[in-house]
Amino acid sequence: MSGSGAPHVYRFRDAVNGFFEFPTENARAILPPGLQPVEPHHGQSVLAVTAFDFNETPVGAYREIVLSILVAPRILHGEPMPRAAMYPFKVATSTPQARQHGIEVWRLPHYMKDIDVSIERSDQQIAVSVSDDRQPVLQMTVTGLAAVGWQPVDHRYQTFSVDETGTYLSVLMMNGPFLEHEEERGHLELDTHPFSEAVDRDGVTTTPFREQWMTKGVETIHPLQSLAALAGR
Repeated sequence: MSGSGAPHVYRFRDAVNGFFEFPTENARAILPPGLQPVEPHHGQSVLAVTAFDFNETPVGAYREIVLSILVAPRILHGEPMPRAAMYPFKVATSTPQARQHGIEVWRLPHYMKDIDVSIERSDQQIAVSVSDDRQPVLQMTVTGLAAVGWQPVDHRYQTFSVDETGTYLSVLMMNGPFLEHEEERGHLELDTHPFSEAVDRDGVTTTPFREQWMTKGVETIHPLQSLAALAGR
C-alpha cells in the first residue's frame, strides 16, 4: 500500500485505554526491528490495553480489544507531531467481518476467533470484560474523574504494522469528548489465554498509570504508508 486513497471512518460509543508498565525486555521481544519502546522509567515500557465499542463502521457494529506497545514516533517532514505512537501486536474482534477488515486493510495481527466483550458503564467508570467461549481473557476498569470533566479533543496518533511485505505506518485521528487522568484508580486482570500469550503477565502492573476515556467519538485512520517508501522521500 502506498498511502493513497480515502481515510476510513469508524464511529464509536466508547473507546477506553489503560497504560500499564511492563518490562522493556518483554517489549523488545514483541517489537519488530526498527521500532523502539518508550520507557516511562528505565527498564519499564508501556503496554496499552484499548477497548472499542464501534456502532458505525465500514463493516458494521462490533467491539474490539487491542494490545499495543508505545513506541517512538516517526517524525515526518511537514506533518504535525503525533500525540503518541503505538505498535498493535494483537487485536481481537466480536465479528468475523471486522477481523477480516483489520487484516486485509490494516495488516494487523488478529486472534482468529470471535470474542465476547461485555461493557458496563456508569458515570464514574467503564468496566470491560473479554471472554472467549466463556473462557476469561481479560478484565479492565477505566475510571472517570469529575474534577477533570469531558473536553472535546482532536488527537493525532501513529500506528505501525508489520507483515511479510514490510513495515507500515498509518496516521490515526481521534475526535470526541475525552477524559484523561493519572489518578491510578483503574485495574487490569490478564487471564491465561492465547490472546495475551506474548505478554509476561507477572511483569505487568495491574494499576494503570494513565487512563483515557472517549465517548461518542470518531476514529479516522489514514491509508498505510510503507516505511521503505517514506525512507526514500
